[in-house]
Amino acid sequence: MDICKNLNSIKYFEKSVLTIGSFDGMHCGHLEIIRDLQTIAKKKNHPSIVITFDPHPIFVLQKHEFTNWNVLTGTDKKLEFFEEHGVDYVWVIPFDMDFAQISAGDFLKRYIIKYFNPEDIIVGYDHHFGFEREGDSEFLYDQKSSYRYELHVKDPIKINNVPVSSTRIRNYLSQNNIKAANECLGWEYEVTGIVMKGSGIGREIKFPTANIIPEIDDQLIPAQGVYCVEVFVDGYSYTGMCNIGSRPTFYINGDKTIEEHIITDEELFLYNKSMKIKFKQFIRKEQKYDSAEDLANQLQLDRQECLSN
Repeated sequence: MDICKNLNSIKYFEKSVLTIGSFDGMHCGHLEIIRDLQTIAKKKNHPSIVITFDPHPIFVLQKHEFTNWNVLTGTDKKLEFFEEHGVDYVWVIPFDMDFAQISAGDFLKRYIIKYFNPEDIIVGYDHHFGFEREGDSEFLYDQKSSYRYELHVKDPIKINNVPVSSTRIRNYLSQNNIKAANECLGWEYEVTGIVMKGSGIGREIKFPTANIIPEIDDQLIPAQGVYCVEVFVDGYSYTGMCNIGSRPTFYINGDKTIEEHIITDEELFLYNKSMKIKFKQFIRKEQKYDSAEDLANQLQLDRQECLSN
């Protein structure tokens, strides 16, 4: 898979099949678009093209209105999905205010048509692009005879009669509803971070933890609570339990932390290493216990629940 991350070295294609979108979350609706992209591209023996943005346009266009808005997936994770699905070429547009001023018509003519010559364009039903979001499926439909491409507009995928969307997934994660979020995603939500030295309290109560600082500053972290997780580090995977919260048994108004207890008899050396956490199941809300012993007893129950899943 070829990747271009600037405006000056875009590869030229004689023909292609193309999609464009932010793809935040790479949920099951996005994955359906990528699968259709690949199906049409293989049928026509044309290269498959994905156009996406970094950062997400909302950070540039509406940063003052969405100060607490967070992404679900970073660019690297999106690229991982594209490669797994066999995409040939990805153009990651470095989105800024200058680029945001380009009209939908100019973007279509100066970039999509000029460089990629698509025979087919596939978009989600709610996708917008160009200055003031003037480019949408209706705009692309109006232009398709002029530029001689076929337009495929994907309807939303519905779960329990409700359309899957990144907003819906954000709401689930903010409500501890990992099961529903993962169902909408089509994969298990994950956070990757660097292991930092913690307070050592976990080791004192015989539940040593690894504290991580997320690699993506603006990624959405699930709501506070205890979760069953799968932990990946040094090429190995482990069952674990993750606490997201302020550790109220030991601190008043403590800082929010993300800490993982890896269920293993191995002695692991984790400081400064990259660790990926896949959230599998919500166990319980974080709460204050009367003593460290009471907390340790609850953690033992949490550990058994994680091992039984």
